[in-house]
Amino acid sequence: MAEVAEVAVAILINIQENWTIKRKIIIHKLRTMKRILKTFIIVLMATGVAHAHGGADHKKKKETKKIEQPTTEQAEAHDHSAHEHGEAKKPQPVLGQASFDDFPSLHPMVVHFPIALLLLAAISALFGLFVFKEPLSWVTIFLAAGGLLGAYIAGNYVHPHTSGLSDNAEWLLTEHERFADYTFWTAIAALLLKLVSHFFLKRKFWSEALVALVLIGSAYCVSQAGHYGAQLTHLEGVGPQGNFLETGAHDDNHQH
Repeated sequence: MAEVAEVAVAILINIQENWTIKRKIIIHKLRTMKRILKTFIIVLMATGVAHAHGGADHKKKKETKKIEQPTTEQAEAHDHSAHEHGEAKKPQPVLGQASFDDFPSLHPMVVHFPIALLLLAAISALFGLFVFKEPLSWVTIFLAAGGLLGAYIAGNYVHPHTSGLSDNAEWLLTEHERFADYTFWTAIAALLLKLVSHFFLKRKFWSEALVALVLIGSAYCVSQAGHYGAQLTHLEGVGPQGNFLETGAHDDNHQH
C-alpha cells in the first residue's frame, strides 16, 4: 500500500508540474501576442496619422469648390467625344439598391477580397510563428487560399477592358496589372509552401518563416496593385460610371 501511495503521489506531483509548465507557456504566449497586437496597433495609428495630413485643406477646398452645371450643348459634345474615344455609355441612375447587372464592372467589388485576405494571411502567418501555431496555421491556409481565388477571379473574370486612356493612365494600368500578376504568383507560391510546411514538415520554424516572408511579399504586391488601381479610378477617372471601359469585351482582348 505504501508503494501504491508513493506512486500516486508521484503521479500527482508530475501532473502538477506539467500543468505549471503549460500554464507558464500559455501565459508567455499571451504576453507575446499582446506585445505583437500593441505593435500592430501603433503601426496602424502611425499610418493613419501619416495619411491624414492635409485633410483639413482638402475638406476646405471641397466645401468652397463651385460646381457649374454643363449646358445641353456641352453635355452633347461630351457624349460625342466619349463615343469617339471608345468610352462606355454611362449607366442610367438606379432608384434603390442596384443589381449586379447595373454596374459597368464587378472588378471593384471583387478586388477587395484578395486585398483583405492576403493581408490577413500575412499577419496570421507572422503571429503563428510565436503563438497558437497549429490553429493559426489552418487560418493562414484558408486565408491564403481565399486570397488566391479572389486574385484569380479579379484578374481573369471581372477585369474590364479599357480604351481611350491618357498616357499616364496607360502607364498606371500597366503597373496595376504587373503587380496583380505578381500577387497571383506569389499567392500560389505561398499557399503551396504553406501546405508543404503544414502537412509534411510539421510546421518547422524555418518553413513557417519562409511562408510568412512570401505572404508578406504577396501582401505588398496586392497593396501596390490596389494603389495603382485607386489612382486609375480616383485620379484618372477610369471606371466610375463606365468611363473608359468597354463593358462587353472579353479579357483576352484587353486593350491598353
